[in-house]
Amino acid sequence: MDYSVDLILKYPLINIKSTEKSDIVRIHGKIYVHHKYFAVTLHQITHLNGAPKYKLKSITNVKSKSTLSKIKNALSTDVFRNIVEVLDQMNEILLQDTDVKHLEVHTDIYRKVIHEYSEFVKFFLNISTCELKEDLTTICVAVTDSKPRLHSVEIAVDYSKKSSDLFRISAADLPEKDQAILKGNESLIALFDTFIGQLELLQPYFELMDTLDEHATILDPDKPRKSDAYRRIWLGENISTIITVDPFNIYERPDIKFLGPDRLIESFSSSLNENIGKWVYQENIFQGILDLLGLQEFPKKDTATNQVNLLVEFGECSICFCLRLNNKLPEIICTNQSCEKLYHNQCLYDWLVSLHAKRVFNNISGNCPNCEKTISCPLMN
Repeated sequence: MDYSVDLILKYPLINIKSTEKSDIVRIHGKIYVHHKYFAVTLHQITHLNGAPKYKLKSITNVKSKSTLSKIKNALSTDVFRNIVEVLDQMNEILLQDTDVKHLEVHTDIYRKVIHEYSEFVKFFLNISTCELKEDLTTICVAVTDSKPRLHSVEIAVDYSKKSSDLFRISAADLPEKDQAILKGNESLIALFDTFIGQLELLQPYFELMDTLDEHATILDPDKPRKSDAYRRIWLGENISTIITVDPFNIYERPDIKFLGPDRLIESFSSSLNENIGKWVYQENIFQGILDLLGLQEFPKKDTATNQVNLLVEFGECSICFCLRLNNKLPEIICTNQSCEKLYHNQCLYDWLVSLHAKRVFNNISGNCPNCEKTISCPLMN
């Protein structure tokens, strides 16, 4: 009788491998007994008469010596037709050690997971890759949309039985507001269909962010994800803009902020104030953003410029000499026109605190590390 299906359903974390000796098979993995995993290694030894014997090589999380002795005695004296019977016997003995009368069996859930997964891979035709983990706890899927863009999602299987929703999305690169929409579902196909529906809804958002990435010099995020609903865009030396959109209301006017000295910000702020009431764009949102800023196109930063002789390259913090600190770019700029050095908020704050600088409301003020003119930054938590 073929016991392989029974082994997969009852003990999906158990692997069987041959060894250098033809008469010995190594059985290794984990068995789950009453909310606890036991890592176990067994050897199956086949004698000349063909009857297999089993020898315990190691097992973890067994506290009682008597329990360990019972397992070894059972393996040496009892007759087992296959490894499933061996593991069942070990399960019963380990269950006694945990003082639990009833063994929690996930066989029915395993069957449902395998059935749902089988139907799932046949139902969706635009799936690029799909993998069910060996322990049947996670399904990893990559799917393409109409552009095509690749979207990855991780689906977890809930064995707790606290809810009828067996499947839930545990990881997906989508805007935060969207995560709450993707609740669990007892059907894998229905859950993924909801995910596909959200991808279709967010197509205008993905299109805009791709266009910004293609036609502008993006300072932040360094490696944009689909969940990043903002872009910090280079407008010139010492000036940039942060454009934040609502992924779920993409045609609403975006939030636009400028970072830089007042003398450089002034012209962009004037254009924004002049054009802000004209926002009626329902199709070409990218062009609408350019019009708000008074630009024909976004300027491109010359990345080939040789700055090897400079102590601090453009955009780097003049205290730590790094571009990013905790994945953040410098956001404080000295207002002195002859200085205009950039600083991370954290670096400048630590500098000013070390000088016992003056605190006013939610800011701390002191001397710029470069020009010694007055500079301030927000207080850090």
